[in-house]
Amino acid sequence: MTRRMPFPAVFGAALIALLFGCSAVSQSPSVPPKHPENLPQGRVDCLECHENVSTGALKPYGTIRHSRVFIESHGTYARQGQNLCASCHAPAFCQTCHARREELKPNTKMGDRPDRMAPHRGDYLVAHRIDGRLDPGSCFRCHGNKNDGRCKQCHK
Repeated sequence: MTRRMPFPAVFGAALIALLFGCSAVSQSPSVPPKHPENLPQGRVDCLECHENVSTGALKPYGTIRHSRVFIESHGTYARQGQNLCASCHAPAFCQTCHARREELKPNTKMGDRPDRMAPHRGDYLVAHRIDGRLDPGSCFRCHGNKNDGRCKQCHK
């Protein structure tokens, strides 16, 4: 006696096979949803973080290169679990930037690391009004809420 396979199961299996097949031949990058949203244009170098692309196995965290892309999108990884960052960094490491009430200047935080990208471009004093209009609270996330006096020097 043969069992009939229900239509939804057959349709679901075909859909999954189609998606994997399209992904394999696609010229555009295809990354799982837990990856950062702001990946560079074009093909992504999966081997920057992954040991084996076909299985998705990650490299040991201590060997992951903290490239500019990684630094800009590190929050995506940090939100996936404390173990990722804690495998190399002390718990207080995140607090040096993310729990400050006073201003933290890039040259104070990363003065001995010229390879690290500063949070702002060189022309940011002129360009910051764009970010300020889009998200007025964005300045306080790093510069703290006691920075109002400095803002009032120009913003009266």
